[in-house]
Amino acid sequence: MRADLFVLWSAIKEMHPAYGIYTPADSLQSTYDQVAASINEPLSETDFISQVYPLLAKLGCGHTQLKHSAGYKGAKAPVLPFEVLVRGHQAWITTHKIKGLNTGDEILGMNNVPVAAIINHGSSLYAGDGYNKTFKELFLSEYDGFEDACNKYYHWMPPYHISLRTKQGALKTINTDSLAATSSVVSEEQAGKYANWTEAKNTDYLPLRFLKNSPTAWFEVHSYQYNDTTIFEEAFKQIHEKGIKNLIIDLRHNTGGDIRVAAKLLTYLADAPFQMVDDVKSRIPNPAINHFRKYFDIVRTESFNQSFKPGGPKEGAYYHIDFKPAFGNLLATTALDKKAHFNGNLFVLIDGATFSAGAHTSTAIKAQCKNVKFIGRETAGGSEGCSGGTMQRLTLPNTHIVVEFPWLRFVSVDKHPVFGHGIMPDYTVIYTPEDVVNGTDPDLKKVLSLIR
Repeated sequence: MRADLFVLWSAIKEMHPAYGIYTPADSLQSTYDQVAASINEPLSETDFISQVYPLLAKLGCGHTQLKHSAGYKGAKAPVLPFEVLVRGHQAWITTHKIKGLNTGDEILGMNNVPVAAIINHGSSLYAGDGYNKTFKELFLSEYDGFEDACNKYYHWMPPYHISLRTKQGALKTINTDSLAATSSVVSEEQAGKYANWTEAKNTDYLPLRFLKNSPTAWFEVHSYQYNDTTIFEEAFKQIHEKGIKNLIIDLRHNTGGDIRVAAKLLTYLADAPFQMVDDVKSRIPNPAINHFRKYFDIVRTESFNQSFKPGGPKEGAYYHIDFKPAFGNLLATTALDKKAHFNGNLFVLIDGATFSAGAHTSTAIKAQCKNVKFIGRETAGGSEGCSGGTMQRLTLPNTHIVVEFPWLRFVSVDKHPVFGHGIMPDYTVIYTPEDVVNGTDPDLKKVLSLIR
């Protein structure tokens, strides 16, 4: 395990595009030393991954994640009898499976550990871009990160001793067991969420809705797939034909995909011919030629060779990388769509899972669409860009754990990024535990209030 950690650390120091950007190299070295020293006894694969993650979290790259080895079968972990909504250093009960817990109860601590400490350790079990917090909060809330902290860091087994503050301000403690999750019930409010909307036809898995008695449309743009471009064409055709004046582009939980598809979306939205990416660079002249080639996926290396042209000039600590014609040049100017370009009021919904190409879309819209308002929460992807491009798989030679390892740095077109943070909303919307349980949509409500 220590040998594998050394391979990973050596690869990071040689070629990881985020090395030294958000955490100074000496501080990263110190964290590596601490992690290496902590591996002083046999560990399960899950525990080894948990030991290593604090180093990756310091790196500040949401694309760099650890995956179990092929065919891994671990022991089934306990399931908490409740779910949480995390914000800052606080956590509230949302859904729950036992008596004594209520939606909106604030968790003050578990097993005599303050909730802030649980959240802090849970935040170190997954990597995010820069100094972003909204993704970590979403990870802890929606993707069982809070439960992971209980299982993987503290190794707690039920029953759990929980300290709570009720919505009425009363303090109480309960002992609770672990139960299997049950299916949630759709509330009346959630069921009626689309009552005032008419859903368009022929947009398949990307819902397009029109608000009744209003020139307003709401288009959900999910993580990018190749067929999206055909749906975009149909959707904006209908938006144009209906004379829509207010368009809501929903990028919440858009975790990325092919950035060329994102560029196609911008052809309908940008004010003028635009550039999708400002620069592409790497820390070594040719990422395909490195000291760790035998550990990287040869198929993904070939994909890099087909898509990118290394050998550009060096500027500072990075080398410029060009796109090959087969990929399409996102560094060049892209023309607008002439038939169905949207020219009205634009509203973009973003959240802590708007990541990678989804965050690049937000950045490009901010930079190249004057009449736009962002609603929601800070994007997970950095406003200055992210490490990505070619997503390699580095297989550690002893444990066979796989590291998702980006080779390139994509620099965004945002001329005034907030360093280490994503796109900030013009209107921040805060969800309550009741919103989560009832499936309400405060983001959409805020947009509609602005339109009215």
